Amino acid sequence: MDESAPLLNERIDREAAAELCVLDIEADEPNDLLEQRALQSSSVALIFLSLYIGVFLAALDGTVVATLLAHISSEFHEFRSVSWIATAYLIAVAACQPLYGKLSDILGRKTLLLFSNATFAIGCVFCGIANNIWFLVFARIIAGIGGAGLTSLSSITLNDLVPLRQRSLLQGIGSVLYNAGASLGGVFGGFITDALGWRWAFLLQVPFIVVSSFAIYFNLKSKPTPVSSDSVSETADKLSRIDFAGSITLVLSLVLYLLGLSIGGNYVSWFSFPVFVAFFLGTIFLAAFIYVELYIAREPVIPITLLKDRTIFGASFTNWLIMMINYTQLFYVPIYFIAIRGISPTQAGTNIIPNFLGSAFGAIFSGTVMRTTGRYWWITLSSAFILTFGSILINTYSLTTPKWAQVLYIMVAGLGFGGLLNCTLIAMVAAVPPELQAVTTAIQYGFRGTGSTVGVAIASAIFQNVLGKKLDQYIVGPDKSDIISRVSDSIEDIDYIPGEYKADVVQAYLDAFHGVFYFAIFLAATVIITCGMMKEHVLHRTFDRK
Repeated sequence: MDESAPLLNERIDREAAAELCVLDIEADEPNDLLEQRALQSSSVALIFLSLYIGVFLAALDGTVVATLLAHISSEFHEFRSVSWIATAYLIAVAACQPLYGKLSDILGRKTLLLFSNATFAIGCVFCGIANNIWFLVFARIIAGIGGAGLTSLSSITLNDLVPLRQRSLLQGIGSVLYNAGASLGGVFGGFITDALGWRWAFLLQVPFIVVSSFAIYFNLKSKPTPVSSDSVSETADKLSRIDFAGSITLVLSLVLYLLGLSIGGNYVSWFSFPVFVAFFLGTIFLAAFIYVELYIAREPVIPITLLKDRTIFGASFTNWLIMMINYTQLFYVPIYFIAIRGISPTQAGTNIIPNFLGSAFGAIFSGTVMRTTGRYWWITLSSAFILTFGSILINTYSLTTPKWAQVLYIMVAGLGFGGLLNCTLIAMVAAVPPELQAVTTAIQYGFRGTGSTVGVAIASAIFQNVLGKKLDQYIVGPDKSDIISRVSDSIEDIDYIPGEYKADVVQAYLDAFHGVFYFAIFLAATVIITCGMMKEHVLHRTFDRK
């Protein structure tokens, strides 16, 4: 296969990418000057900061609930359902991220960026005023629709502005900001919850997203739209190019699969009729989505034929797996600190900061290596081994693990994750011609979104099932049913149950955590295989890739 040739034959619209005119570069300038101006442009710097305010907040919102769950579940008395607060956001992100690439090709980057910011802000406001857990879940879906655009469109827009080799370092900085949001979400949530209450953890994000919206509006300039005598026809043509059938079948498939994963073992048996129906219908809609993308869609929302390329296939599934691992660890390590080590949500959030530091170093280091050497394969595989080793270390957490070990172990896992997050995106973009960068980036974020969602859903299912079995095994006595009910619905109740039961409850929680962390180790080992599938492509210094 000639991997330098286009992988699709359909017409690719580049008007949306061309509308970004922040760089005034002449076509006949020397390559070195092009590189210098692209990197030193103050316009690029302003747009980068404008975009990544939103990325930081979207990532933060994905993990901020990690240290809020105990408070929210106690207020609404719904611990078994509280995972939907996290899952709903991630489902919305996963379902919508693949759509933004092609939609931005058709409707324009700036339009969808402003839409994403507005939707995210509205969702945060709704979260802050929610009066029951299911309205809060609905609000998280709204925020997730916006958050999906904030994350995917940032990289897509960056692709339009910076040559590939220079982009590796900028993408590394972007990954640092993303990881900072994801890792600091727990710290922010815990601090705000202790100081003001959990609702303010959502409301305080709104002013910052408003700032991001204004920054994008004024800094991301678009070429003037020519006046047309047939604007209705042009609008109809744009709408006809949107893959509505593919988008709807993809969303329904994801939602049904994740619904089955979430209710199985928590509310009903894994072999119950509702779980069977969810998985069966999810498979039907997945088959319909594949058929639509291959044979019907004029411009597929996810060009499935791209996955025939081994680099795109390996990088996509690497992203899927590492997001499952990262979100599993970011959600359950803080709960380990709260439930097992008995510390406050704020302290629990602070204890996962080393994960961000490791991720930041991994992203910047990998970006620097790629920019210097023009290669990514060996640093990608090395990062996969580091992530696996870190996941093994985290699984050794116990009742007496010293503080230095807690810090070091989660930092090692973050180091591997940060490197992989940066390298795989650069590898995918390098594997396709420039006109396919937007849809390829959207595929990457689609796999990231589904990975984080599936990871949290499966981890929650494992945790709840192991916890239920261990509580039933360890707890004995006349108060057994009452104790199990209380500690299953609220972590905070562990501190208020009779002393003779506390050690057994804590041990049951620890066993449940280990079940989740074994799952992460298995995924990390699989990442080594998917990274090995990728091929080395040239990282060019110029836009024309010469």
